[in-house]
Amino acid sequence: MGRLLIRVNEEQASKPIAAQIIIEHKVHMAILSAHINNKGGEILVEIPDDIETKIAEAFRRRGVIVTVPKLIQINTEKCFSCSTCTALCPVEAINIDKEDTVQFDKEKCLGNTCGICVDACPVRAIKFLRTNNRDQNKERES
Repeated sequence: MGRLLIRVNEEQASKPIAAQIIIEHKVHMAILSAHINNKGGEILVEIPDDIETKIAEAFRRRGVIVTVPKLIQINTEKCFSCSTCTALCPVEAINIDKEDTVQFDKEKCLGNTCGICVDACPVRAIKFLRTNNRDQNKERES
């Protein structure tokens, strides 16, 4: 499954853009997080990999900004398993195993739409991965 971060402006926030795309393209879209008010906002969605580009373009044709969220990466050399990140992660994407090693579940991570763990890490062992659609497509083909 691919993830898209959809950002809408004040004018777009009152329109049913996501619903229109779901209906038009008959796509199953899981909304992982949404923060929208009358000033605009963003929606993080998960969609099947094979139609990710098609759906991203459908949103863009409506003037919506679409990006692929950046996930995090944990530098195990720097990390000393203080568990600050695990205590703050709202989706439990980071855990400490029995050997006191940090474990990361990329399927749960909200990526740069959250980033609490990146800011909270006292030794800066957590960073955002720098990715784009092309990089992710190469990874999927491998």
